[in-house]
Amino acid sequence: MTTMFRSRLARVRQTMTERGVDTLLLSVGADLPYFCGYEAMPLERLTMLVVPREGDATLVIPRLEAPRVHDRPEVFAMRPWGETEDPIAIVASLVGSAATIAIGDTTWSRFLVDLLRELPAATWCRASTVTSPLRAVKDADEIARLRVAAAGVDRIAHDLQTGDIALVGRTEAEVSADLGRRILAEGHHRVNFAIVAAGANAASPHHDAGAHVIQEGEVVLCDFGGTMIG
Repeated sequence: MTTMFRSRLARVRQTMTERGVDTLLLSVGADLPYFCGYEAMPLERLTMLVVPREGDATLVIPRLEAPRVHDRPEVFAMRPWGETEDPIAIVASLVGSAATIAIGDTTWSRFLVDLLRELPAATWCRASTVTSPLRAVKDADEIARLRVAAAGVDRIAHDLQTGDIALVGRTEAEVSADLGRRILAEGHHRVNFAIVAAGANAASPHHDAGAHVIQEGEVVLCDFGGTMIG
């Protein structure tokens, strides 16, 4: 895994060079675990991976969250911060005089606003301009994991289509909970969503499964998935 993350950071630095980006800042969202293996919780405390175009990457993280990190010193240095420290100032010191900064698209605005104040001379852009071209091309290991994850939910979809999962007479919420249990039983470590919408509710693609009892002949929309092995 360490070799994989080192390779990804090397490729992202190459893209940074091509696009004239001096520093990449990644906080909550999918980019952070892709490049360092750690998925940050969306807290009011800042977690941010600072990746300079040249030099070592540093993961700035709340000290109370540091035990959750799989430490990979060959990939990034850890900079835990305490409750009386200013994480924005820490990130700004690591960024230094970088002229162009790419920041994660899903970074909380409260942190970006503070960084703009700390680094007023910098030019900012979205990190996806650097990260998306890399993440869009899947390697053999990623493809294999995607197939395993997809196969699990495909089996559940098959059971819905054949009637092995009962619908009529059950509430949307009951079926949704059933789908969630089956997603976990298939090996996913998290249920991301399990939408069940029947009758008129099926016109709402992101309907919250509720107390509506599914009737014979109704359209039933099911949309479900989870996260497995990254």
